[in-house]
Amino acid sequence: MNELPHELALGDVYISPLVPVFTVALLGAWLSITVLNKLRVSRYIMFPSTTFLTLMTLYILLMNAFWIKI
Repeated sequence: MNELPHELALGDVYISPLVPVFTVALLGAWLSITVLNKLRVSRYIMFPSTTFLTLMTLYILLMNAFWIKI
């Protein structure tokens, strides 16, 4: 059987595993974009919003592969 539960329990409230994965991916993408802006690498990126979504999708896929299986 699967070792991880399908829901995460916070007290008596069950939440979907997608919620923490989405929030960590969102924070990771914001942090990555901030670092890219500080290093002035973002001026070479043609579509910044697409880059943000791509980084967020990449983080979600990496967390799905190695941390919480959605």
